[in-house]
Amino acid sequence: MRRQDNIRADLPLTRWSANPVLFGLAVGLIAGPPGLHLLEPHVVEDSALIESVSEVVLLVALFCVGLRLRMPFEWHLWRMPLRLATLTMLATATLAAAAAHVLFDMNLLEALLLGAVLAPTDAVLASDIHVPAEGDPDLVPVTLAAEGALTSALAAPLMLMVLGFLGLDDSGSDALGSHILLAIWSVAGGTVVGWLIGALMMRWLALLDPDRQGDLLEDMIVVATAVLTYICALALRTEGLIAVFVAGLAVSHGGRLRRSLRKATPSPRVLRFAGRVERFAAVLVMVLLGALLAGVDFHLRMLVFALLLLAGLRPLAVRLGLGGLGLPAAQRRPLEWFGARGAASLYCLGLAINHGVGGPFAHELAASALVVVVTSIVFSAVSAFSLGKQSPGPGAVDL
Repeated sequence: MRRQDNIRADLPLTRWSANPVLFGLAVGLIAGPPGLHLLEPHVVEDSALIESVSEVVLLVALFCVGLRLRMPFEWHLWRMPLRLATLTMLATATLAAAAAHVLFDMNLLEALLLGAVLAPTDAVLASDIHVPAEGDPDLVPVTLAAEGALTSALAAPLMLMVLGFLGLDDSGSDALGSHILLAIWSVAGGTVVGWLIGALMMRWLALLDPDRQGDLLEDMIVVATAVLTYICALALRTEGLIAVFVAGLAVSHGGRLRRSLRKATPSPRVLRFAGRVERFAAVLVMVLLGALLAGVDFHLRMLVFALLLLAGLRPLAVRLGLGGLGLPAAQRRPLEWFGARGAASLYCLGLAINHGVGGPFAHELAASALVVVVTSIVFSAVSAFSLGKQSPGPGAVDL
């Protein structure tokens, strides 16, 4: 019990209702072409703007998730998120590609591109998951938030690898080994850059303000950490999303891997503000998704593909990724039924189109991806209630 209490104290995530997300989708639909025509974005024509907006939202959201995800660096706590972000993510992309190849008559590489777009889950929306009374009320949402952050951070390297196979990347090489090496450097370099900058900034804060008296100084250092990390990641040609997320983790852990060595961690005020920023970012993406969905050519097979991915392929991919852990059903079911996609999929879609995916396939890719993303958000909101919504117990921290 003592171990669980410590974990909860270090994870001040804030549960919020799915209503703002669904409201954002509705606002996007009303403001889009079917309604007031205030927003009329087009995925293919406005792909550069969509990529930029979704990347900014992702950077902000991932840094905030890293700030609030103060789970101790212990293998028994991180093994599930890591397996979900690697094995399950790859299994999801592969299974989705196989289904798209059959349903949409895409060739294998085009289908794999769609699978890569839909592979990452959303970290912010995971905080709305509720678990049955017999399950752990904190472990599942935190695991899903960590999975969403990791998959969102790894989405761009995976997408660039697939684009490389299609001959649409910027490396100028068609060799499989070069694409793999570039992906490894992008991930490893971003991780190192993010941790070093986050750790150094927190140690600097501890030296400048050992008694933690200055709120403004802390705010400035936290913001500067995110900006500096992203700039350095770009300069070193590493993945900025990974670097920013890891920097947030480094700040949240006081720049130390071991809890006993930490001298400075973000104040609760900073963590609460990070939670509000996450929510605003999520609603902003929902409005954009609603406006984009109104302009696509919908076909019934897209909805069939979305339901197959969420109700069949996602649970199978989770079981493949977590095989051998022996999880109880109360913990495994919420992991299997959460499949909400969000800003990461929108960013990957814009990235693919801006790298040369065009013609009729670009429109089919965009329409299929948007239908799946919006369906996944609604599906996850409904399944969250069907899994048994409950109130936090005494002493538990709201997620």
